[in-house]
Amino acid sequence: MIQHFIRSGFVILIILFICGVKPAEAQRGQWQERQREMESRRIAWITQQVSLTPAEAKVFWPLYTEYNEKRNEMMLRHRSQRRQVTQLEKLSEAELMELADADISNMEEMAALRRGYHEKFKEILPLKKVIELYEAERNFNRRLYQEGRRNQSEGRGRN
Repeated sequence: MIQHFIRSGFVILIILFICGVKPAEAQRGQWQERQREMESRRIAWITQQVSLTPAEAKVFWPLYTEYNEKRNEMMLRHRSQRRQVTQLEKLSEAELMELADADISNMEEMAALRRGYHEKFKEILPLKKVIELYEAERNFNRRLYQEGRRNQSEGRGRN
């Protein structure tokens, strides 16, 4: 009898695990699809706003993609470091100093990456288009933020 319950419990655990994995995989797939959609929108937006010629786009997009990948890796690493700290109250003065200094180092690292790619962008695009690129990025991010806020408020209105 006990063996039956143990086996049943084991089977139930396996079923729960499988059911738990499926929704996680579906959510990951949805997230990846949204990321691809957003990236397609970003490419179209920047191409239009900066008026990239086909020749410019051919050289620019691989470089911009490389920049974005490095920036995203850096941001994920920085977030991961920050998530490791759960309660600031429990940190010593030395640990707080280390955390604060790490934040500044992360910002400097991001700025250095941006500076490096700024120089590369200037080599392949006219300066006016480099400036338009930065404006297009800001405007695109602003639009995404506004869409998110609008979707969030619409979601709350339905509840």
